[in-house]
Amino acid sequence: MKLALLVVAACLGLTACATIKSWFAPPTPPAGAEEPEERARRASPPSVSSPPASSPQRAAPPALGAPRPGTPAPAPPPAPVDSPPPVLSPVLSAVDEQRLRAEAQQRIDGAEQRLRQVDQAKLASSQQDSLQTVQSFLDKAREALVAQDVQRAFTLADKAYLLADELAKRPR
Repeated sequence: MKLALLVVAACLGLTACATIKSWFAPPTPPAGAEEPEERARRASPPSVSSPPASSPQRAAPPALGAPRPGTPAPAPPPAPVDSPPPVLSPVLSAVDEQRLRAEAQQRIDGAEQRLRQVDQAKLASSQQDSLQTVQSFLDKAREALVAQDVQRAFTLADKAYLLADELAKRPR
């Protein structure tokens, strides 16, 4: 048992060494590719004054941005999408969806009614901010209804209704 485990560990260790060694091995040039120095020697006639090469050239280390052998290439960026992604919401029956749509519309109407009761000229700056938030929630709730996202529409309409109710109840 111990011997089998030792053999497996040795095999794994050897395969990893081969991979690591390939990281440090000089890259092999493609067939037909010459180094510039070699091309220059072939193009010019031999002369007596040129000194012989004293040491072989060292291979340049791989560029920092170049991927190492054995590593996967980065994934391409996603293609641009013309349509928005589908909305993830709970699956409702047709009856539940219709009921939720009606409740969302009631909340939108109720929030608008509450806002009509508020004298906007007498609101403090924090109340003005709340008023803008209510109007933003109402706009988004209407957009959600058009987009058939009734759960989101109801949630936004409910928030708008509650904030509008608070604005209407505050002393002016």
